[in-house]
Amino acid sequence: MTLIRNAVASSAAVYGAILVVQAVQRPSAAPIALAAALFLAAAGIAFGSGDDRRLKKTEMALLWTCVGLFLLYGLLKTGGVL
Repeated sequence: MTLIRNAVASSAAVYGAILVVQAVQRPSAAPIALAAALFLAAAGIAFGSGDDRRLKKTEMALLWTCVGLFLLYGLLKTGGVL
């Protein structure tokens, strides 16, 4: 479990640096960069907790949220909305 936590922390740091560079280069992307940074911070907090049961529930909730959003995107794309 420690390896996963270290991987998430280092990935969040790298992506955080990329988001800062993107926000500086393209000010119009700053709100998106801020939202992504907040998401990374939330993921870091969730993975940093010592409660494995809560971590598993959070992972499953995020997984099903991603599946649902992908389904929504497919329906909107098929329906011609996007």
